[in-house]
Amino acid sequence: MADGEAGHPAPRREDAAAATNGGGAGGTTTTGRGIAKTGTGWRPSKPLRRVMTEVGQPVMLAVETFRTLLRHRRGLLADVRDDMFDQFKKVAVPGFFAMFGYGMLLVTFSVSILLILGAANRLGTIYLAIVIREITPFIAGTVVAGVVGTATTTEIGARKIREEIDALRVLGQDPIRILVLPRVIGLAIVSWVVNTLGIIVIVIQGYVIVTILGGTSRAAYLTNFMQNLTVPELVGNFVKMILIGLLIGFICASKGMHTDSGSEGLGRAVNQAVVISVLAVFILSVLFNMVLLGSVPQITVSR
Repeated sequence: MADGEAGHPAPRREDAAAATNGGGAGGTTTTGRGIAKTGTGWRPSKPLRRVMTEVGQPVMLAVETFRTLLRHRRGLLADVRDDMFDQFKKVAVPGFFAMFGYGMLLVTFSVSILLILGAANRLGTIYLAIVIREITPFIAGTVVAGVVGTATTTEIGARKIREEIDALRVLGQDPIRILVLPRVIGLAIVSWVVNTLGIIVIVIQGYVIVTILGGTSRAAYLTNFMQNLTVPELVGNFVKMILIGLLIGFICASKGMHTDSGSEGLGRAVNQAVVISVLAVFILSVLFNMVLLGSVPQITVSR
């Protein structure tokens, strides 16, 4: 006898699908419209999960690196020195030309505007706010991320593909101590060095251009620059560049440590590391300037 004849109606298609997918608590229920629901609560969407992964992986690597720093410090100074010199050799020439090009554009535009306003002798004051606080840290972070950051991701990612990281763990070695910690510390120091060299290059450019094209005395330019140069400005610039270097190091090293899918995955990881690092440098620079100017408002005063 059919179910309909026995007084038991046939189950609907939606109910059968729900029963098949474990419609009880803790299972996934599929409604008639194909919308997946979980009995355990809210589940983030795929784009949100991706953002959480991109943020969480460098943070977890930073925590593990800090723990490694506390446990395994023997021989760290020599490793950091070697990695730092190697990184500086890679970024010195690109960093110089990047700073020279941006500096020439900046000083030419600034002198042209100030000549119209009849205040070419105030270039030193403007340079201090624009160069030290804004332009040079971002350019230095971008160059370091594009040169040293990509090299870091490539080196660590290639070792991950060749299973050398697993081999280090089998041998009882800490891959974070060997591959990540010295590179991250070296990146922080190199970022500050590149930023300092960039400031020197751009200030010298301004010194030459403003005396030749602007008709301003050298004493007026240097006096305005030194009068507005304060200790909080220099300390803030140093702290910002150290944070930028650490941020780039953790992002690029994390991408290398999580590389998969062979050479194609390595290329994808390098591209993602550069894009995320540049975006992170911009966000960190903006937030740091907000905190610095809010904490020390005296540095905004032009003297």
